[in-house]
Amino acid sequence: MQSNLDPLSWGWKQELFSLWTLEVSSLSSQTDISSFLLPARITAKNHHQYDIVCPDFSPFSGFLPDQKKSGMFSNVQVQGSFEHALHDESSYPVTGDWVMVQGEGDVLRIKKVLPRMTALSRGRAGNTSTEQVLAANIDTLFIVNALDGGRNFLPPMIERALILAKHSRASPHIILNKADLSSDEYKEEAVRECENSFPSIPCTLVSAKTGEGLAELCSCFSPGTTIGMLGKSGMGKSALVNALEKTGVNLEESASVQTAGEGEVRQSDLRGRHTTTSSRLYKLSSGLLIIDSPGIRELKLWGTEDDIEESFSDIASLSLGCRFSDCTHSGEPGCAVQEALISGQLEQNRYLRYLELSKEIAFLKTRTSEGARRSEERKWKQVSKFQKALKKERGLY
Repeated sequence: MQSNLDPLSWGWKQELFSLWTLEVSSLSSQTDISSFLLPARITAKNHHQYDIVCPDFSPFSGFLPDQKKSGMFSNVQVQGSFEHALHDESSYPVTGDWVMVQGEGDVLRIKKVLPRMTALSRGRAGNTSTEQVLAANIDTLFIVNALDGGRNFLPPMIERALILAKHSRASPHIILNKADLSSDEYKEEAVRECENSFPSIPCTLVSAKTGEGLAELCSCFSPGTTIGMLGKSGMGKSALVNALEKTGVNLEESASVQTAGEGEVRQSDLRGRHTTTSSRLYKLSSGLLIIDSPGIRELKLWGTEDDIEESFSDIASLSLGCRFSDCTHSGEPGCAVQEALISGQLEQNRYLRYLELSKEIAFLKTRTSEGARRSEERKWKQVSKFQKALKKERGLY
């Protein structure tokens, strides 16, 4: 077996074999179709054309001979029957997906997407309430911010990203990049804010340019781990991919590995250009798998109330002391959250962001479940009135 096509090194897990077996069994009524199916992983997506890797399953039991072909293939498309059976846009393959591919003469076509173990999704941009899947089957999500000044260290963006991470079932990890462009005082302040606001989430200070913190970061993960990245343009995500490739690897080894394109940062406002135009999975010499995705302009939420509660665990803990179990923390008597706000135990801006994100998730729920729309509107209209009154009282208007 070729080591660079080892299924485990491409993120294959025992759970996936169980899913594969179930999907093949569901197709068993079609004459010998299962013998022509290959497991493959999506390594890049460009509109509806895909690059895939078919790992070498020859040492693995449970696969038929024709399922043991291996290699890298480009510009693969889905079968016509796949498109016909689509439920919505989110059902199309994305980078990181494991799929069933089938040979049609000399051409491979994607027949089916295996059930996703994790799926990083956001609300689709624009005036819609539909899901956009950004990456699939990631184990860890790097939430990347930068410490080069401007608007690149964004706790509100981190809060949003954490909600998406919770919903995806991937483990979040906050990355504060460009430490070389920051003063010691600012670095300490940023790390302290992350530790205070997100105490259960690991936070690592790194520099893709100097290598600071990269060895420590790599030591947190084992080969075959799939890492996704989320952040605005200009945060240094592609530079981070390239820097991680060089960490602990000599130049001769890293020279043959495909690297991610890096863009410039506009000096007037430190905003980055959209150099990465489509998602791509990179296999690093260390064995890590990293999905580099385009920078985001808008991060619409996609999740549930439970994801909010987990992301704001401090407020969730306080709410256990509220008099009413359905307390919205916006003026009800006996509200422990309000008491913490008044005493200074809870920071005001974090509380306001909690209300804002809770309201956004609630409206997402109503737009996807029309039956609850009217009652939710009444409740959140009251929350909005309270929120505006508080901002006016504190001089935020």
